[in-house]
Amino acid sequence: MMAAVADPVQPFGRRGLCPALSAPMQTGDGFLSRVAFEADISPRAMVALCGLAERHGNGLIDITARGSLQFRGLTPQSARALEKDVLALDLPLREGLAVETSPLAGRDDAEIEDGCFLAEEIRKCSGALALHDKLAAKTSVVIDGGGRLSMGDLLADIRLKAIRLEGRAFWQLLVGGPESKALNAGLVEPVAAASVVLSLLVFLAEKGPLARGRDLDQQTVKAICGDRLLDRAARSEAQLPFLPLGLMITGENRFAAGIAPAFGQVRGADLAHLCERAETLGIKTLRPAPNHSLLFFGLSTACDTLLEAAAASGFVTTSGDARSSIAVCPGAPGCASAFLPTHELAAFAAEECAALLDGSFTLHVSGCGKGCAHPASSLLTLSGDSHGLAFSISGRAGDPPDGILPFEQQKTALSRLARLYEKEHKPDENAAIFFARLGREEIGAALRQDNQ
Repeated sequence: MMAAVADPVQPFGRRGLCPALSAPMQTGDGFLSRVAFEADISPRAMVALCGLAERHGNGLIDITARGSLQFRGLTPQSARALEKDVLALDLPLREGLAVETSPLAGRDDAEIEDGCFLAEEIRKCSGALALHDKLAAKTSVVIDGGGRLSMGDLLADIRLKAIRLEGRAFWQLLVGGPESKALNAGLVEPVAAASVVLSLLVFLAEKGPLARGRDLDQQTVKAICGDRLLDRAARSEAQLPFLPLGLMITGENRFAAGIAPAFGQVRGADLAHLCERAETLGIKTLRPAPNHSLLFFGLSTACDTLLEAAAASGFVTTSGDARSSIAVCPGAPGCASAFLPTHELAAFAAEECAALLDGSFTLHVSGCGKGCAHPASSLLTLSGDSHGLAFSISGRAGDPPDGILPFEQQKTALSRLARLYEKEHKPDENAAIFFARLGREEIGAALRQDNQ
């Protein structure tokens, strides 16, 4: 859908809500505005957005874990100017309820169902019912048709995941959290999928702006859905995490180049240069993607050449890059909530602990307990708090920590853990298997240096 003409700018959003183009949020480096797209945009359009980031903000752009763009360093006045200029570009901006699909939906020959039409039906009906204004601010729906790019780590109040059973396609209904933690409520026929989601959204809206999908239990879901929820259960096979990096073959003569800025943040000028190169190579479309990345769609030769240029410019282009194993938020001083300069610690980890970051797990470095960059559990999470660097093993930022380190020990502690892995792991063990063998107590002892 195309963006509408700008309404009068709304009051700036309070902390805890999602920043939006018309409701920027104040943070450590000024105001922050966010945009998300419902369809592809052109490299030329991204160049224009990069120019707006330089003109109205501090030039920094974040690509979020959900594939949104964030403009940083705005003032109240420049945020209004940014909104006006972005709307003038007439881009396919997402408005209203967040109903998200894979950026490969409809062009991935490995998917079970194309979720685009279902997502559009839910968007239109929820808009007609004005549900967005009644639901909790961060309410989201994920439509995962399967395929090469997993949406499982994204938090969702309501999730539909395509599953094939006895030669037929169904939608698996899950509510609350990432896929691994969600309530598996049952199966839904494709013809009933949109109405089931809308019924659940209406129920949450009637409960008020604090109600979330995680508050729904099986009995409640069954009462809402009735016989649309089938009397049979199935669980989809666990999908290994797949980073959208490098050259991807999505079908016959269909290719995508997955590129990510280091630690999810890039200067507008650098991203503009990359997009200009894409345009000269004949690449017509791109899409911000989950896991802080961008997908460029084009011929294989163009994608390969663009990947080479991106790597030479410092972008992450392969899952073998240690930086791709780190989920990190902007941190201090850019985020007012952060106690930790996350990018400094992440850069140290990527350079000095690369052997540990072998792609078998995600190291989550969070400036505070909110865990914006990686809401799901991680084998090792490091997060800042008022007392120091909290660490959680197989947990999330904000969980009760397994320990807290003085900030001045953060780098030596991480180095100690990396050296332990290099010294003690068996030939057939990756880092995740090694940590599982080591156990929570031994990992904590290594970080705290209890054995010395």
